[in-house]
Amino acid sequence: MSSDGGDLQRRAAKSQRSGGGYLSEINFLVVDDNEFSRYIARDVLKALGAKSIVYAKDGAEALSIVKITPIDIVLLDWKMPVIDGIEFTRFIRGSTDSPDHFLPIIMMTGYSELPQVMYARDAGVTEYLIKPVSATQILSRIRSIVENPRSFVKTKSFFGPDRRRHKKKTFDGDEKRGDSPAPVKTGPEAMDIHKKAMPQEDVDKFFGGANSDEVGGN
Repeated sequence: MSSDGGDLQRRAAKSQRSGGGYLSEINFLVVDDNEFSRYIARDVLKALGAKSIVYAKDGAEALSIVKITPIDIVLLDWKMPVIDGIEFTRFIRGSTDSPDHFLPIIMMTGYSELPQVMYARDAGVTEYLIKPVSATQILSRIRSIVENPRSFVKTKSFFGPDRRRHKKKTFDGDEKRGDSPAPVKTGPEAMDIHKKAMPQEDVDKFFGGANSDEVGGN
Protein backbone atom coordinates (compact mmCIF):
# COMPACT_ATOMS: atom_id res chain seq x y z
CA MET A 1 0.00 0.00 0.00
CA SER A 2 1.33 3.43 -0.88
CA SER A 3 0.30 7.00 -1.59
CA ASP A 4 0.19 8.78 -4.93
CA GLY A 5 2.81 11.34 -5.94
CA GLY A 6 0.57 14.28 -5.16
CA ASP A 7 -0.05 13.06 -1.64
CA LEU A 8 3.66 12.47 -1.10
CA GLN A 9 4.44 16.00 -2.23
CA ARG A 10 1.80 17.53 0.05
CA ARG A 11 3.01 15.57 3.06
CA ALA A 12 6.67 16.44 2.40
CA ALA A 13 5.84 20.14 2.05
CA LYS A 14 3.69 20.12 5.19
CA SER A 15 6.42 18.38 7.15
CA GLN A 16 8.98 20.94 6.04
CA ARG A 17 6.75 23.85 7.03
CA SER A 18 6.26 22.36 10.49
CA GLY A 19 9.99 21.78 10.90
CA GLY A 20 9.67 18.02 10.88
CA GLY A 21 12.08 17.42 8.02
CA TYR A 22 11.52 16.67 4.34
CA LEU A 23 11.35 12.88 4.71
CA SER A 24 9.72 12.61 8.12
CA GLU A 25 6.24 11.79 6.75
CA ILE A 26 7.38 9.34 4.07
CA ASN A 27 7.23 5.57 4.71
CA PHE A 28 10.27 3.68 3.43
CA LEU A 29 10.96 0.00 2.88
CA VAL A 30 14.63 -1.04 2.60
CA VAL A 31 15.15 -4.46 1.01
CA ASP A 32 18.61 -6.05 1.02
CA ASP A 33 19.89 -9.47 2.04
CA ASN A 34 23.09 -7.89 3.35
CA GLU A 35 22.57 -6.65 6.91
CA PHE A 36 25.41 -4.12 6.65
CA SER A 37 23.87 -2.64 3.49
CA ARG A 38 20.52 -2.31 5.28
CA TYR A 39 22.24 -0.42 8.10
CA ILE A 40 23.92 1.93 5.63
CA ALA A 41 20.61 2.72 3.93
CA ARG A 42 18.97 3.18 7.32
CA ASP A 43 21.65 5.58 8.50
CA VAL A 44 21.43 7.63 5.29
CA LEU A 45 17.63 7.87 5.45
CA LYS A 46 17.67 8.81 9.13
CA ALA A 47 20.33 11.44 8.49
CA LEU A 48 18.04 12.89 5.83
CA GLY A 49 15.17 13.07 8.31
CA ALA A 50 13.26 9.84 7.67
CA LYS A 51 11.43 8.42 10.68
CA SER A 52 9.38 5.55 9.25
CA ILE A 53 11.67 2.83 7.88
CA VAL A 54 10.81 -0.88 7.55
CA TYR A 55 13.33 -3.56 6.56
CA ALA A 56 13.25 -6.83 4.63
CA LYS A 57 16.03 -9.31 3.89
CA ASP A 58 14.65 -10.47 0.52
CA GLY A 59 11.90 -9.86 -2.00
CA ALA A 60 9.56 -12.44 -0.47
CA GLU A 61 9.61 -10.73 2.90
CA ALA A 62 9.23 -7.37 1.18
CA LEU A 63 6.09 -8.53 -0.64
CA SER A 64 4.59 -9.67 2.64
CA ILE A 65 5.29 -6.24 4.12
CA VAL A 66 3.87 -4.13 1.30
CA LYS A 67 0.63 -6.10 1.39
CA ILE A 68 -0.12 -5.07 4.98
CA THR A 69 2.00 -1.97 5.66
CA PRO A 70 1.70 1.54 4.17
CA ILE A 71 4.85 2.01 2.07
CA ASP A 72 5.59 5.07 -0.05
CA ILE A 73 9.04 4.32 -1.49
CA VAL A 74 11.08 1.10 -1.75
CA LEU A 75 14.89 1.03 -1.76
CA LEU A 76 15.79 -2.32 -3.23
CA ASP A 77 18.84 -4.47 -3.92
CA TRP A 78 18.89 -6.66 -7.04
CA LYS A 79 20.64 -9.91 -6.10
CA MET A 80 18.82 -11.58 -3.19
CA PRO A 81 17.67 -15.13 -2.33
CA VAL A 82 14.10 -16.40 -2.67
CA ILE A 83 12.79 -13.42 -4.66
CA ASP A 84 15.31 -10.96 -6.10
CA GLY A 85 14.84 -7.27 -6.83
CA ILE A 86 13.77 -7.73 -10.44
CA GLU A 87 11.22 -10.40 -9.53
CA PHE A 88 9.86 -8.15 -6.79
CA THR A 89 9.54 -5.26 -9.26
CA ARG A 90 7.80 -7.40 -11.88
CA PHE A 91 5.33 -8.63 -9.27
CA ILE A 92 4.55 -5.09 -8.12
CA ARG A 93 4.08 -3.83 -11.66
CA GLY A 94 2.29 -6.75 -13.22
CA SER A 95 0.66 -9.15 -10.78
CA THR A 96 -3.05 -9.03 -10.10
CA ASP A 97 -2.11 -9.61 -6.45
CA SER A 98 0.07 -6.50 -6.30
CA PRO A 99 -1.02 -4.08 -3.56
CA ASP A 100 0.14 -1.08 -5.62
CA HIS A 101 1.22 -1.22 -9.26
CA PHE A 102 2.58 2.34 -9.04
CA LEU A 103 4.83 1.92 -5.98
CA PRO A 104 8.10 3.90 -6.52
CA ILE A 105 11.12 1.58 -6.55
CA ILE A 106 14.71 2.78 -6.26
CA MET A 107 17.08 -0.05 -7.14
CA MET A 108 20.52 0.18 -5.51
CA THR A 109 22.90 -2.42 -6.91
CA GLY A 110 26.46 -3.16 -7.92
CA TYR A 111 25.31 -4.16 -11.42
CA SER A 112 26.36 -1.44 -13.85
CA GLU A 113 26.62 -2.96 -17.32
CA LEU A 114 24.28 -1.74 -20.04
CA PRO A 115 22.24 -4.96 -20.47
CA GLN A 116 21.65 -5.09 -16.71
CA VAL A 117 20.58 -1.46 -16.52
CA MET A 118 18.17 -1.91 -19.44
CA TYR A 119 16.78 -5.11 -17.92
CA ALA A 120 15.98 -3.33 -14.66
CA ARG A 121 14.49 -0.36 -16.47
CA ASP A 122 12.24 -2.58 -18.55
CA ALA A 123 11.13 -4.48 -15.43
CA GLY A 124 9.65 -1.20 -14.18
CA VAL A 125 12.25 0.14 -11.75
CA THR A 126 11.67 3.85 -11.06
CA GLU A 127 15.27 4.88 -10.33
CA TYR A 128 18.59 3.03 -10.54
CA LEU A 129 21.66 3.74 -8.40
CA ILE A 130 25.02 1.99 -8.63
CA LYS A 131 26.60 1.04 -5.31
CA PRO A 132 28.27 2.52 -3.41
CA VAL A 133 25.67 5.28 -3.23
CA SER A 134 25.83 8.63 -1.48
CA ALA A 135 23.27 10.45 0.63
CA THR A 136 23.11 13.11 -2.10
CA GLN A 137 22.21 10.50 -4.73
CA ILE A 138 19.51 8.92 -2.59
CA LEU A 139 17.96 12.27 -1.70
CA SER A 140 17.95 13.44 -5.31
CA ARG A 141 16.03 10.33 -6.42
CA ILE A 142 13.56 10.64 -3.58
CA ARG A 143 12.97 14.29 -4.44
CA SER A 144 12.42 13.39 -8.08
CA ILE A 145 9.82 10.81 -7.04
CA VAL A 146 8.08 13.18 -4.62
CA GLU A 147 8.25 16.46 -6.53
CA ASN A 148 8.24 15.33 -10.14
CA PRO A 149 6.59 11.90 -10.31
CA ARG A 150 6.43 10.14 -13.64
CA SER A 151 3.19 9.14 -15.23
CA PHE A 152 2.94 5.45 -16.04
CA VAL A 153 2.69 3.96 -19.51
CA LYS A 154 1.42 0.62 -20.71
CA THR A 155 2.33 -1.17 -23.93
CA LYS A 156 2.09 -4.77 -25.01
CA SER A 157 5.45 -5.53 -23.42
CA PHE A 158 5.83 -2.93 -20.66
CA PHE A 159 4.07 -1.31 -17.73
CA GLY A 160 5.98 1.17 -15.63
CA PRO A 161 7.24 4.73 -15.18
CA ASP A 162 7.39 6.89 -18.30
CA ARG A 163 11.02 7.62 -19.13
CA ARG A 164 10.07 11.05 -20.51
CA ARG A 165 9.46 12.64 -17.10
CA HIS A 166 12.05 15.35 -17.74
CA LYS A 167 10.89 15.91 -21.31
CA LYS A 168 14.43 15.61 -22.63
CA LYS A 169 14.81 13.94 -25.99
CA THR A 170 17.15 11.08 -25.25
CA PHE A 171 15.68 8.28 -27.36
CA ASP A 172 13.53 8.05 -30.44
CA GLY A 173 10.48 5.97 -31.16
CA ASP A 174 8.96 3.50 -28.74
CA GLU A 175 12.03 3.09 -26.55
CA LYS A 176 11.48 6.38 -24.75
CA ARG A 177 8.08 5.03 -23.71
CA GLY A 178 9.72 2.14 -21.92
CA ASP A 179 9.78 -0.62 -24.52
CA SER A 180 12.91 -2.67 -25.04
CA PRO A 181 15.37 -0.95 -27.38
CA ALA A 182 16.02 -1.96 -30.95
CA PRO A 183 18.47 -4.86 -31.35
CA VAL A 184 22.11 -3.83 -31.36
CA LYS A 185 24.98 -5.23 -33.37
CA THR A 186 26.44 -8.30 -31.75
CA GLY A 187 29.96 -8.26 -33.16
CA PRO A 188 32.95 -8.58 -30.82
CA GLU A 189 33.57 -4.84 -30.74
CA ALA A 190 29.96 -4.06 -29.85
CA MET A 191 29.90 -6.76 -27.17
CA ASP A 192 33.06 -5.36 -25.60
CA ILE A 193 31.43 -1.95 -25.36
CA HIS A 194 28.28 -3.36 -23.79
CA LYS A 195 30.21 -5.30 -21.16
CA LYS A 196 31.84 -2.17 -19.78
CA ALA A 197 30.56 -0.74 -16.53
CA MET A 198 28.49 2.41 -16.99
CA PRO A 199 29.02 5.55 -14.93
CA GLN A 200 25.98 6.81 -13.01
CA GLU A 201 25.46 9.76 -15.35
CA ASP A 202 25.03 7.38 -18.31
CA VAL A 203 22.68 5.16 -16.31
CA ASP A 204 20.55 8.25 -15.62
CA LYS A 205 19.99 8.70 -19.37
CA PHE A 206 18.03 5.46 -19.32
CA PHE A 207 15.89 6.73 -16.44
CA GLY A 208 14.65 10.10 -17.65
CA GLY A 209 17.65 11.86 -19.10
CA ALA A 210 18.00 14.79 -16.68
CA ASN A 211 17.71 12.97 -13.35
CA SER A 212 21.18 13.67 -12.05
CA ASP A 213 22.62 14.40 -8.66
CA GLU A 214 22.19 18.13 -8.89
CA VAL A 215 18.44 17.59 -8.34
CA GLY A 216 17.98 18.45 -4.69
CA GLY A 217 21.58 17.54 -4.09
CA ASN A 218 22.46 20.31 -1.64
